[in-house]
Amino acid sequence: MASILDLPHELIDRIVSEFQHDLVNLPPFFQFASYVRRLDMPIMDNFLPSAILPPATLAQLPNVTNLSAHSDPFDFRRLPTGQKSVLAEAASRLTSVEIITDYLWPLPAWAALLNGCPALATLVIKAEAAYLGSWTIPWTVADFAFPMPTPSAPGTLRLRTLRVSGDCKILVPLSAWLIPQGALATLQTLVLDVSYVRKDYSAPDARPALVLAAAPSLRELTLHLDPPMPLTSPDIAAPIRLTSFPRLRVLHLRDGPYADIGASLAWLGAFLQPPSSSPHAHMHPEVSALEALSLDHNMIRRDLLAVPVATWCAIEEALLGGEVDAGGRGKRYPHLRSVTFKVYQKFSFGVPDVFEYFSGTVRERLPRLVERGMLVAGR
Repeated sequence: MASILDLPHELIDRIVSEFQHDLVNLPPFFQFASYVRRLDMPIMDNFLPSAILPPATLAQLPNVTNLSAHSDPFDFRRLPTGQKSVLAEAASRLTSVEIITDYLWPLPAWAALLNGCPALATLVIKAEAAYLGSWTIPWTVADFAFPMPTPSAPGTLRLRTLRVSGDCKILVPLSAWLIPQGALATLQTLVLDVSYVRKDYSAPDARPALVLAAAPSLRELTLHLDPPMPLTSPDIAAPIRLTSFPRLRVLHLRDGPYADIGASLAWLGAFLQPPSSSPHAHMHPEVSALEALSLDHNMIRRDLLAVPVATWCAIEEALLGGEVDAGGRGKRYPHLRSVTFKVYQKFSFGVPDVFEYFSGTVRERLPRLVERGMLVAGR
């Protein structure tokens, strides 16, 4: 009798994908073990929120490098010491981990586990408060009053991509975990798509510290500019500017639906300007690697009309100032190809010409960008 492994690899891959949610219940599952590269463990109605996968099962999947899990799939609180060792060994080969959590208590356990993953390059955290019936139970500052583990060998964990979404307060423990061990020293992509739930600004803003820790190596940065404006902190002596990101090529900025667009654009103009600490800074502008800047501020034409002319001029001057002249001074943003303003879709339903009005308003206020073919008004 021929073995199932004698089948063509393409057919085996198809069979595995068809049973991706039921593999652990199939008797011949471990005949396919070497073909499994990604393991998804979402919360399901017929499972408790914890202990849906024994560590021994993960250990028998030798080629799994991508893991997506909800909250506490290994039952961290009741895991025997021996099983913790099995789990640590099995997890050490992971290169990508996505954690979807609505409870905070598993976070230190995840941190301790991932500290031993030298190959981990991508970490995705989706943090949402728990639901009780139809009610959301928001996190408070007191909920984050727990210590995060420190690694026995700092520098083992070096991420290339970090994506965090959900409640902004989740950044408090993440910063306490990742920054001290230098896990962001080689980060290339940082996405902080977070906001303050119910406008609760009681927790400290951890965005500045995270961004600064990754700034020297970042290539792509996405920030959700939920008020108060980011990148300012009592612990930071000088305002963070784009010059803090020498390798940054793509910058995405977002705002919440209740943001002050005028304040956001005024901050952008200042952020794009070089520091003025030196009296000769204007003569020798630092050259940026920035190639694309996109702004998704939930903007509508009415908001744009209220923005002072000086704010628009400051943005254009920051982006186009420092042209090459007879003295050999170079442009500050020689690689910049596009500046994109995105229209707020919520207010465009049923209004066929809203996009044209929005686009025209932006183009009227940034004529120098239009002249150079750099301005894009996107949907």
